Amino acid sequence: MENRNCGCESKSVDKSKESGFCESESIDESVKDKQKEEGECGCLCGLDKEYPDKSIINNPNKPKFIAEDDFIDELEEYAHSIGIKEIGYAQITPELLIKDKFIQYPNAIVLTMEMGKEIIEATPGPEAKKLNDSAYEKLGNISYKISDYLREHGYATEVAHPYGSIVKFSQLGQKANLGWIGQSSLLITPELGPRQKISAIFVSIVNLPIKETNEHSWITDYCEKCGKCIKACPEKALIEKEVCCGEKETEFIQEHCIGCSEGCTYCIEGCPFDQKEYKYIKDRFDKMNAKLKQ
Repeated sequence: MENRNCGCESKSVDKSKESGFCESESIDESVKDKQKEEGECGCLCGLDKEYPDKSIINNPNKPKFIAEDDFIDELEEYAHSIGIKEIGYAQITPELLIKDKFIQYPNAIVLTMEMGKEIIEATPGPEAKKLNDSAYEKLGNISYKISDYLREHGYATEVAHPYGSIVKFSQLGQKANLGWIGQSSLLITPELGPRQKISAIFVSIVNLPIKETNEHSWITDYCEKCGKCIKACPEKALIEKEVCCGEKETEFIQEHCIGCSEGCTYCIEGCPFDQKEYKYIKDRFDKMNAKLKQ
């Protein structure tokens, strides 16, 4: 919930942190503090790992910057054929990047891949973590294949691995108008609800079909009235706090979440968007609001 300006001070909460937060004891505390300042994954799942470019084709020496006629349609068709569910486009701005990171091309192709039921239904533990890690690896490999496709057609790329720490993926997905960040800090989309992994490819194409408006902002109001993800979290990583003027907001406690370390997905499983279709929830929410206004 965003704070409303009511004449008193309250601390704003960044609700756009990426999924998969958990505590890691193997990383220096100074690194953990640094990441918290940057507002990224509390489990540090990406900071302690390097993801070298596994694209097979090298970047062209003289990359193209304009997408040819019908190329985007062909790219999307190829991406869907190898497992990508949704594709969006956005221009990278500084607040989307993890501090001290540099990218050469500020235009991004944003990719989502569905998390299978076996991941969502798994009890947190070693097996669930294995399934979760496997999904990250699968999306990473798909992203490299799409990178090769782009390079083969003359465009330069840089892959942001879904388990890495270059960019804030949920924020990027929202900016690409794929969906909206919910109370759980996860991106919620019409196609997949909160059950997706996200990656990105930074590309030399300057005429990407970027949408200017996001029609999913109503999710903020819906989540404020729902709160099921808060109740579903056994680790109390999501807590509801009172702020000024009787308002409430949800705070994400990074160090409490076991999303990466145990493969926990209770907040996803408890979310109505995982259980029912997006349109069904939107229609009911609109009808409820219409009655309240009468």
